[in-house]
Amino acid sequence: MNKERTRRRLLQAILKTIHRYGYGALTTGRVAQLAGVAQPTFYVHFRSMDQALEQVAEWVAEELSPGFDANTTAELERAGEVLEKAVLKCTRSLVHDRKVAEVFLRNRRDETSALGRRWIVLTGGLRDRMRQIVVQVRPDIAVSDAALHAELLVSIVFGLAEAFLDGRVENLERATAVASRAIVTSVLTTSSVADAAA
Repeated sequence: MNKERTRRRLLQAILKTIHRYGYGALTTGRVAQLAGVAQPTFYVHFRSMDQALEQVAEWVAEELSPGFDANTTAELERAGEVLEKAVLKCTRSLVHDRKVAEVFLRNRRDETSALGRRWIVLTGGLRDRMRQIVVQVRPDIAVSDAALHAELLVSIVFGLAEAFLDGRVENLERATAVASRAIVTSVLTTSSVADAAA
């Protein structure tokens, strides 16, 4: 077994441990056992569990990044389509691996762990990209309104992912379209700073 494959198995074992048992059960022995390697092998790849958790977060962030890459240019008449595609792409990326999605959604705000801290950064990046799309859709939108709509879009991604994983939403495409249209309507009808001044 090559070094990279062993490292990946250790990262997967960390996710599996958190998913099954929670952080309290996270030990190098349990992780090594789940990965099918001797405990000292863990330290060949990571100096500490915190470093391993940072690597897990980075690995998952890389897996999710293509879906969270919402840098899309838009013309005004395509606003609904652009936002819908961005939300759908992000949500699909998140639910692609159920185990990863559940660990991410459960721990995405945990500032006490390396994993949570990295995911807070990932979520901030998603929020920034969504704000960019809102501004592309409505260039004259107030900064605070763009931030609010971006926050709503991120909440939609996480909410739809949870609803899909829990079986409350079966048709992700339809749910995304409905939610995105509501946001587009709001973006396009929110009074701009220029309108308010007039």
